[in-house]
Amino acid sequence: MEKIQKALEKAREQREDTGRPSIPHRSRAAHQRNLPIVPEEITYAQTRVVDTTESGLHDRRIIAGLTHHELSDTFRVLRTQVMKTLSASGFSTLGITSPNRGEGKTLTSVNLAISLAMHITRTVLLVDMDLRRPSVHTCFDITPEAGLADYLLGDVALSDCLVNPGMERLVILPAGGPLRSSSELIASPKMIGLAREVKSRYPDRVVIYDLPPVLTSDDTVGFLQHVECCLLVLQEGSTRKGDVQRTLNLLEGYNLIGTVLNKSSEMQQPYY
Repeated sequence: MEKIQKALEKAREQREDTGRPSIPHRSRAAHQRNLPIVPEEITYAQTRVVDTTESGLHDRRIIAGLTHHELSDTFRVLRTQVMKTLSASGFSTLGITSPNRGEGKTLTSVNLAISLAMHITRTVLLVDMDLRRPSVHTCFDITPEAGLADYLLGDVALSDCLVNPGMERLVILPAGGPLRSSSELIASPKMIGLAREVKSRYPDRVVIYDLPPVLTSDDTVGFLQHVECCLLVLQEGSTRKGDVQRTLNLLEGYNLIGTVLNKSSEMQQPYY
């Protein structure tokens, strides 16, 4: 009887202890054994939610979330390779760039972000860092009320810039702008502080930066020191060999983990 009484008192103390961080009941055992925690359903209280349609995404070539699209597996393979590299190195921030404009870096950034967000152990923040020619918002047919440029230049709160495109575990930070000159803004203490903040706040978050093309400005090279690794997007039949070499020279010393060949003529046949 005394043992039962002690057990009841202990249970009462645990219920009344409100000072400890709350761990969902289903995740408590995983937490104690250091296993991956499956997130509960996410609700966005402050982040603006904008719904997107599958047909609209398909029309804009955003196909990573379309399970029946013949090319969606391409981004699942890329996701697996990227996650393997990030996990092995303990990285959580990835920059995606290209030598020149129009080579597919933004489509790669958006599709990879969606594919990563579909992995139930990760959340993703996609940041449009191409302040001169922002385009991430157009991939989701979003009209941003505020963006990164507004946050860096004014008193706009970061929470007022974030958008959830109706996809769980994915949040977008649009660029705002466009701005003619952005090098100083990207290298500003406020931007560097933001990069540190978004990296450290959530341990299960992957931050993807859609960076400007390397050969069009010094924005990307100036910011890459604040990103743990990067991908280079090339377009078959468009990207010139000399531009690739110049880009690789400029990226020397940064952690380039691979290249993505966009619009490849070597179409892989579906297995099923």
